[in-house]
Amino acid sequence: MTLSGTLAKVVVVISLIAPACFSQAQDNWNFPDFSAKQVFQSGGAKVAMKVYRSGTRVRMETSSTIATLYDPAGNHVYRLTAYPNGRHACVVMTLAQAQMLPSPLELLFGTKVKRTPAGTEVVEGHACDVEEVEVTTVDGKTVKSKVWLAKDLKGIPVKIESQLPESKVTAFYRDIQVGNPDPALFAPPGNCVPVEKMGQVVEDKTPQ
Repeated sequence: MTLSGTLAKVVVVISLIAPACFSQAQDNWNFPDFSAKQVFQSGGAKVAMKVYRSGTRVRMETSSTIATLYDPAGNHVYRLTAYPNGRHACVVMTLAQAQMLPSPLELLFGTKVKRTPAGTEVVEGHACDVEEVEVTTVDGKTVKSKVWLAKDLKGIPVKIESQLPESKVTAFYRDIQVGNPDPALFAPPGNCVPVEKMGQVVEDKTPQ
């Protein structure tokens, strides 16, 4: 067998193993899909936004015109903008390229998830199992979080604290609706422009 043939086989094997490893890691989380109000809390300040979870994908809507779609399994982050005139734009980047504040919910997903029980507490009126979580992302980084999983909501998180390189991010999840959100919320447009070509972003003229 030629060297090029051997390399081709190695690439195919890696491409098959990587998604499988990610999928296996996600078996550690068995709480259902849901939507909620995600409230960031820092000092006395609170910032609320809508969040949706479907499998490993998380959509965070910071306003009625701006949303961020996280796809940890595919190592993609999509920045979605809806303009008042009905036009849409999409910028796609890798997890490493994303500079916006992440949703602690998407930081729970990676190629490796290590969960350690850390007692029980009542948060937001919910009796919770508390866990220390260490996640290895697809780009090899490690993120440590503390998660409060509500027993009466089938283990859905009602609070997450994640340690980022710059600071700790704390989010509460309120007005939780258990069930599958609209699949269309997690389907990025086909015209997404790579972040390194932002100067060439072309708007989608078809209202969605």
